[in-house]
Parts: sequence; C-alpha cells; structure tokens
Amino acid sequence: MMTSKLEQFPSWTWLRGRIPLLLVLPDLLVLYGGLLLGYRIRFGEWLWPHATEWGVASLLVLGVYGGALVASGVYRLSPRLMHLSEFIRVGTWLIGAWGLSIPLTYAVDPADVPPRGVMAVLGLAALVGVLGVRAGARRLLEHLSTAPDEPASGMASTSLRLDDLVPRDPVEINRSALRDVLSDRTILVTGAGGSIGSELSRQLVSLNPFRLTFVDVSEHNLYRLEKSLRTERYDGEMDFCIADVRDASLMDDLFARLQPDVVLHTAAYKHVPLMERHPAEAFRNNTQASVNLLTLCEEHDVDQFVFVSTDKAVNPASVLGATKQLAEWYVRTGGGATRCSTVRFGNVFGTQGSVVPRFEEKLAAGEPVPITHADMERYFMSPEEACGLILQTLLLNAHPTHIFRMGDPIRIRWLAERLIEHWYPHVDPETMIEYVGRRPGEKMSEQLVENEESAHPTDHPSILGLDGPVPYTRAELDAHLQRLQSVSSPTRESREHLRKLLLNTRPDGRETAESVKREV
Repeated sequence: MMTSKLEQFPSWTWLRGRIPLLLVLPDLLVLYGGLLLGYRIRFGEWLWPHATEWGVASLLVLGVYGGALVASGVYRLSPRLMHLSEFIRVGTWLIGAWGLSIPLTYAVDPADVPPRGVMAVLGLAALVGVLGVRAGARRLLEHLSTAPDEPASGMASTSLRLDDLVPRDPVEINRSALRDVLSDRTILVTGAGGSIGSELSRQLVSLNPFRLTFVDVSEHNLYRLEKSLRTERYDGEMDFCIADVRDASLMDDLFARLQPDVVLHTAAYKHVPLMERHPAEAFRNNTQASVNLLTLCEEHDVDQFVFVSTDKAVNPASVLGATKQLAEWYVRTGGGATRCSTVRFGNVFGTQGSVVPRFEEKLAAGEPVPITHADMERYFMSPEEACGLILQTLLLNAHPTHIFRMGDPIRIRWLAERLIEHWYPHVDPETMIEYVGRRPGEKMSEQLVENEESAHPTDHPSILGLDGPVPYTRAELDAHLQRLQSVSSPTRESREHLRKLLLNTRPDGRETAESVKREV
C-alpha cells in the first residue's frame, strides 16, 4: 500500500489517531460563533452570549449541542471514514439538539429564553459548520495520506489502516538505547522481503547498525526491498541475499562469511488452510528451518537469536500452529553464549495474504466478503507496532518469551462491516457478507498465553514477559523431529500421517490434551 511522506514522521502517526478529538475545539468555535452571529443578525450588533441577559440559557444550549455531538459518536470516528450515512447521523443529532434546546430552556427559566431567531441561526450554523469541518478534514486527510504517484481510485487509495478503525495510542520504542546497542552489531533478518520482515528492515535502517543483512528466498520481494531501502539514509553496509532458510549448507556459509551478531527470524509460512494441505512444507519451513537456524547461531557464536512466532502456537488447532509451537519449544532449549527468545503476537493488519487485503480484493470486484463465522475474532496489530516492539525486546533479557499488548480482539464480522461501509457507504453491510463456514485448522478465537505460563510486566508498558517450565529437553525434541521427518514425504498417506503426528502427539510420545478431548 502506497503511503505519503508524512507517514515517515512519528508525529504524524501520533496525530492521526487523535484527529477526531482534536476537532472538539473547532466544534466549540462553530457553536459559539453561531450564537454570536445569531445575536448580530437579530440585534444588529455583536453581543457576547455570556454577557447578555440570556447568558445562562446560552450556555445550556451550547451544552445540549455538545452532548448531541458526543452521543452521535463523531469523536470516535476518523473523518476519513465519514461517508454520507455518518454525515446524516451527525446531522440528525444536531437537529435533535436544536429541537431539544428550545423546550429545555423554557423549562429552566421561561423568562430568559434566547430569541427564536438566534436559536435558528445557531441551529443552521451548527449543522453547516460542524459537518463542514468534517468534510474539510476528510478531504485534507485523503490528500495528505495519498502519495503523489498513487492512483486516485482503486485499492491503493482506499485501503484502511488499523488506527482508522480502532483508535490506538502510538507505540514508543527506545530508539536511542537501540542505536547504542546496535551501533557495532551485524544484524541478519530472515524473511526480510515479507510483510513483517520488510517493515522490520525499514525500522532497522533508521537505527543505523554497523551492518545489515537481509535474507529472502523470493527474488521479487528482495528486489523490492532493496529498491526501497537503498533510498534511505544509512551509514553502514547492506547485504541483500537470496537464500532459502531451509538450506542448512547455504545458511552455514552465509553465517561463516558475515558473522552476524543478532538474528531476527521472521521467515515462515503463515496461511492456515494452505498449511493444512501441505503439512510437510509447513514442518520443513516453520520448524526444521528454525531449528537449523538456532543451531547455526550457537555454532557461530551469535549473541542474540529472536524467533518471531504467533498466537496460533498456543494450544494449536492447526498444522501451522503446531509447527510454530515445536519451534518455540526448541528455542526454549537454547543456551550457552547465544541468548534465545521468542516474540508471540496475533494478526498483523493489512499484511500479504491476511484478511484485510482479501476483503478489499472482493470489494474492489463488487463481490461479497467471505466470513467464516459471525463470532470469529482475532487480535490485530499494525506492522509498525509489531516491528517496533520486536526491536524493543532486544533490550529485554528477563524472560524467554514476550507477548504484546494488542488491545481487545476484533470480531472479523465487525471488521468486514467497517470495510464495506468504507467502500460502499450506501449499501447495507449485511447484504455484502457471505458466510462460508470455518476452514480447516481455524479456531474461533486465539490465546496468547499457555496454561503453564505466567505473564509479568517488563520495562516497556506494551510488552509482557512470559515464564514457564521448559516443556521438553532438546534430546526429546530431536527424537520427535526425527520421527516427523521420517513421514514427511509428499504422498497423500504420509501427509495425513504427519498432520496427525503434529496435532495429536507430544515429543514424549503422549497424546495431546486436544486429541484426547476429540476422542471423548
């Protein structure tokens, strides 16, 4: 998605989520100005409302209008999301405020009711002024948020950000401390061309470490990343390497040549239904590659290894979740000179292959949005939030696993309705929703913490540290991985066998609690 140059400034990100509240002052000026204008038209001179004989009633009237604006929900919605239906709703509340203010002032003090002409001018000024402020703000935001070379129509110009839908406080990271820590370090990022990897790479460049190495198996993704990052100001060396993290020999050569100090492992398959059909590939990429990478970090004396995981790894119901859980367990067995940690979070809003781009593709084609279940919900973060907090964990050393505060989970149906309203403001969202049923491997909701884990605050308010026993020894995991490898052939029988082993069998040979529940 194209972004404007303003997106590069943290102050713009901070300001974006607070725009609805920043419009309170213009609204007050419009309402007070409406009273001034009313007195001017009625009496032919400028009179301050609070200094007239109707001062108390005037303040009461302003309070009624202010309450109507709050009740209309206008301060919870970004001006960019205000379409005709929202303008009509706010206008209706303002008309209701005009109708209510007249009998209310009569009830409070019949002798000091502002003249009807003043009330009429105020009502008209409020309607035109408040809605005009929103229309102007919406136009300005659309202009500022669109890149100069971005098309005026189509997906790129209409895509929403998470903070357009859910007001969120900006995540602050200690950039000064990170610059100091990374100033003499070589950082290697796997999956650097992906959604998380590319944002992580962009933020790393701004921190100016000694050397950056970006690894990805996709030539296209790596080319796009290099083209983007070469334009950024950076004093160190940048290496862009086409390499498959599953190729242990190639990665060994890369480690020997570059000698990384910090490895951020984001490379993974993440599409749940697709991995259900390809468990062997999920196992090789999400588990075996992570195990091999951790081993290489230990062999080459890497200072720090960070494994990027997912909430789907907690009590997994899918092949994807099971393969990520196995990798998490293996990271817990790390020790020695290499400091190993895991970061675990939910869905990243708007990334490749995720629900938002899928919905927007359907809406762009005028097709219904497919929803699996009305009550399905997920945690969401923006790419900027997630990657900033991943980097912040480099400064933390007290816990083996970290999770992020992501707010309350969001219902997918609610998300779909907001997107439909954005694309088609005059259409009932329910008419553009198609319920397709839960797909293989999907859960109704996700968890962030295992039953055996306990959460603790850290030095950063948006990060929690998790502690718990190491579930299995490295020897047990190695033996289990060997069993899984032995059935990782492409035949249909082997795929089903591997899937059952991943979901139903623990490394110690016992069945999982979930498999026992299913049998019962």
